[in-house]
Amino acid sequence: MEFLKVLLFYPLFLIYYSSQIFGMKLWEFQKNSYLCKLKSKYTENRMTATLLILAATMGNRYGGLKYPEAIGPNGETVLDYSIYDAVKAGFKRVIFVISRCFEDDFKNKISAKYQGLVEVDYVYQEVDLVPEKKRNPKRAHLWGSAQAVLTASDKIKEPFGVINAVNFYQRESFELLYRHLQEMDATADRHVLINYKLANVIPEGGGANRGICEIDSQRLLKSVTDRPGVERISGDPMYLNEYNKWIALDENAPVSMNMWGFSPAIFQNIRKDFDHFIDENGMDLKSFFTIPDFINGMIAKGEGSVKAYETQAVWMGVVSPDDKIQTILKINEMIRCGIYPKRLFAESE
Repeated sequence: MEFLKVLLFYPLFLIYYSSQIFGMKLWEFQKNSYLCKLKSKYTENRMTATLLILAATMGNRYGGLKYPEAIGPNGETVLDYSIYDAVKAGFKRVIFVISRCFEDDFKNKISAKYQGLVEVDYVYQEVDLVPEKKRNPKRAHLWGSAQAVLTASDKIKEPFGVINAVNFYQRESFELLYRHLQEMDATADRHVLINYKLANVIPEGGGANRGICEIDSQRLLKSVTDRPGVERISGDPMYLNEYNKWIALDENAPVSMNMWGFSPAIFQNIRKDFDHFIDENGMDLKSFFTIPDFINGMIAKGEGSVKAYETQAVWMGVVSPDDKIQTILKINEMIRCGIYPKRLFAESE
């Protein structure tokens, strides 16, 4: 009797469990195929993100190139680490805003090492981009960071990032910027700012100008106000106002370090506002058309919006000898932790 039960139910047992296993394998196969297709579709749909690097102010008083200080073990500079981090974050193309007075030195001594790692292009910021009749003939200073962005209008047709050549932003900031550029509508005047906490961007020694941001509950930027010479006084961040009085600042105040994500739609507004700026200030030797001033005006007129996303990264720089020492120590620590290779561009050689 027992033998008959086994003979009867064993085939059914095999059929049931085979169907369960086969069904599970089939589901896994279908799931993995779907994920592969989804990943492939995401990869195909990603834009070739461009990073615009403002470097035209790297010229010295004699018209040559002011070579950036070395902070890495093999002579790497802040700009080298920015390029490396940007590429790791996903950027495939960089455009340098430079001056023709140091063009050859810049290409030979700085950007040559990036060839093969990332697509490199150039645009030029010069005083004489403004017609003679609209500017003071004694003007020697460049027109400012917003006009620097405008010089790239013919080369950029997709959402793009903007940084200064002299700031050490760190990789997580580039990753945050890259991610939000991928989500940006190229036809809309909606842009992004990667902001820092004030406590994370105060120099070790001396003061530095910092753009203090006002951001609403929806993370929309309302304004950027430049505060000169921000430093720690008895441990607290402060700045000296126009009445020569020290004013305390909030450690957690959001700060712009000029790391922006722009839709190409912004060029039309920059061009319009720059034309107006020249009409009003072209003869003034000390007027500048800066990104914060332009952004403040754009927001006030309701012509665009900027959403702020905070990075937890800590700024590093070479504002003072103390800053340089601390930056070198931090770089060496990050090398020991495997964040950076000892020789930064060995992978592309």
